[in-house]
Amino acid sequence: MGIRLTGMASGMDTEKMIKDLMKAQRQPVNRLEKSKISTEWKRDAYREMNTLLADLQKTVNDIRYSANFNKKVASSENDAIASAKVTGTPKLSSYSIEVQKLAKSEMPASMQFDIAASITSSKQQLGASFEFAIDGDTANTIKVEATDTIDSVIAKINGSGKGVEAFHIDNKLVIKSINGNNLGGDNQFDIKVQGGGDGSVLGMTAAATSNPSSTRVAGEDAVVVINGVKQTSKSNVFKYDGVEFTVKTINTGNPLTINSKTDEEAVFNSIKGFVEKYNNVIETINKKIAEPKYKGYQPLLDEEKEALGDKTAEKMDKMAKSGILIRDSYLTNALNEMRRSVSAPLTGTGVNSAFDTLSEIGIGGPPTGKAAYQENGKLYLNEEKLRNAINSNGADVVKLFTSFSSSTDTGTKYNESGIAERLYSNLSKAMSDITKQAGSGTVVNDDSYLSKKIGQFADDINSWEDRLKIIENRYYKQFAAMETAMSKAQSQGSWFAQMLGQK
Repeated sequence: MGIRLTGMASGMDTEKMIKDLMKAQRQPVNRLEKSKISTEWKRDAYREMNTLLADLQKTVNDIRYSANFNKKVASSENDAIASAKVTGTPKLSSYSIEVQKLAKSEMPASMQFDIAASITSSKQQLGASFEFAIDGDTANTIKVEATDTIDSVIAKINGSGKGVEAFHIDNKLVIKSINGNNLGGDNQFDIKVQGGGDGSVLGMTAAATSNPSSTRVAGEDAVVVINGVKQTSKSNVFKYDGVEFTVKTINTGNPLTINSKTDEEAVFNSIKGFVEKYNNVIETINKKIAEPKYKGYQPLLDEEKEALGDKTAEKMDKMAKSGILIRDSYLTNALNEMRRSVSAPLTGTGVNSAFDTLSEIGIGGPPTGKAAYQENGKLYLNEEKLRNAINSNGADVVKLFTSFSSSTDTGTKYNESGIAERLYSNLSKAMSDITKQAGSGTVVNDDSYLSKKIGQFADDINSWEDRLKIIENRYYKQFAAMETAMSKAQSQGSWFAQMLGQK
C-alpha cells in the first residue's frame, strides 16, 4: 500500500474516520476470532483432561495383571549365616541352606621394586636404557628407553601378554600375576635385567634370585547345599531360582531356612497408589465440570489486552475460561463409568464372595459424618483393613483387581472382569471419545471435531480479512473523490472571486 495523503482539501482527519468506520466493519471478524480462541481453549482443556486420564490408566495397567502383584521377598532365619534377596521370579517358597565351605579369593604372585628417589613423578623420564625379562623369557624382553616414564613402562608391561600387570603405588613399581595365571608352573615368577644393563632406576637387578615374587595362592569355591543339592560358586554370592544368596558363615550339619513369599508391602503400596491417583483424577475432573460460568466474559483480542493492562487482561481471560467444560457430557460419562467400575461386585467361578468388592478389603466411601454426594465418588482407604486382607486373603485381593473374563456376553464379561480390567477399558473409551472431539495434540493431520471447527474459523477470518481490505480501499477511494471534488470547487471559487475582483 502506497503513502496516502488525506484531508488536504477538506481539512478533515479522514485517516481516523476510516479507522473508526473499519472498527464497525471488523465486528464480525472480532466475533469469529473470539469464537476461535474459545474453541481452542475448549480443545486444550479436553486434552488436559485426556492427559490426566492417560496417567491414571498407566497406574491402572500396573495392577491389571496378576504377575505385577507377584513380587516376592526373601527372609532368612539367620542373616549372620546367610542372607537372601529376590532378583527374579522364585518357584520355591522355602530353601534349606547348609554352608559347607566359604569362597576364598585368589592371592596372585607379586613383587615390588623401589623406584629411585630421583624419580618424583610417573611422567618423568627415567634417563636410563635397559631390558628386563619376565619369568625367564629372555627371547622377548621389555625394553626401557631413556625417554620412557614409569607410566610408559607400565603400559609396555601390561601390553606384553606375559601374564602379569603392573601398577605405580606409593613410588613403588608393583608387578603381579594376572588372576588365574600360574607363571612357570611353580606359582612364582622372576624378573631379571638382561645384557648388563642398569635397571636400578626401577630397583631391578640382573640377579633373578634377588627379586623373587610371592607365591600365588589359588582361590577356592564356596560349597553350599540347597534343599539337598550341592551348589558351588566362585564367590560367596550366588543366584539360585531367582534368589541371590550371600553366605557368610559355615553351618555344616545345621541347615537354616530362607523363605520366599509375596511382597505384601509392595502389593499394599500398589493399591494405595492407585487409590490416590484415582481420587486425584476424579477430584480434578469434578472441579472442571463444576466451574462457574461467567456470562458476558469473552476472550480478549490483542488490542483489548493492550488497552486494559496485563493484570486486568489476565483476570478477565481467566473469567472467560472458567466453566468452559461445565457439565460436559463426555467427562460426566467418564466419571460415571469410573465409579461403576470400582463399585460393581466381582462375579464368576472361584470368586470369594467375602472379597468381591473394594469395600470388603478396606476401600470404600466417605466415613460416617461425611455426605457421599459431597465427595463425588472419592475413595477412602482403611490401611489396616487392607493390610489384613492382603495378609490373610492375598490371592482373593489380587483376583478382585486382575480377574479376566473370556465371556462373549458384554454384561457377563463386565461383571467377571476385575476392577482394574473394567477401569482400563472404560478409560480407553473415555479417552477415545475425547480424542474424537479434541484430538491428541501429537497427530499432524488432526481430524477431530474441534480442530476442524478451529480450521473453519481460520478460513472464515481470512475470507473476512480479504473483504475488509476491499471495503477499506473503497472508503479511501470515496474520501479521495470527495477531496478531489472539494479541491475543484475551491479552485473554481477562487477563480470566480478573482474575476469579480477585476470588475
